[in-house]
Amino acid sequence: MDAGKALLSPDTGTIIWTLVTFIALLIVLRAVAWKPVLALLAEREKTIRSSLEEARKAREEAEKHMQESRESLKKARQEMAAVIDKGQREAERFRQELMEKAQQDADETRRRGVEEIEREKRAALSEIREAAVDLAVSAAGKIVASSMDEASQRKLATEFLSKMGDGSSIS
Repeated sequence: MDAGKALLSPDTGTIIWTLVTFIALLIVLRAVAWKPVLALLAEREKTIRSSLEEARKAREEAEKHMQESRESLKKARQEMAAVIDKGQREAERFRQELMEKAQQDADETRRRGVEEIEREKRAALSEIREAAVDLAVSAAGKIVASSMDEASQRKLATEFLSKMGDGSSIS
């Protein structure tokens, strides 16, 4: 058991050499590995910061583009609504014009119809008067057989019908 105790008991020479070796290893590591590791860490930190900055700029740019897209979409919707509204107003105006034109055409047709009726009425009345004059002349001629000539009879019948037309006109 003495050998087991010897292994567990600290020897001052071993402790000193262990410390000297540890310090030498630290100096060597600091000179050889520490600076490159720190340089790598600094480079990595720089890369990460650069990536974060680029990501921030890209996010800001994306937000800017998204806002512009929203504004463009809003403007396009407003323009579309304006075009639709204008189209509806134009359609209503066109419908109104068509209604007015149809009304004017109907009024014109009605006016021409009334004029045509009046013209036909006057023509019919004229024919009726002529027929009445001829009938009156014929009747008067038979009644007054030879006392008046035809021109006198026609004049008498026309005067008679004129007086009849003035007093109780045939409409």
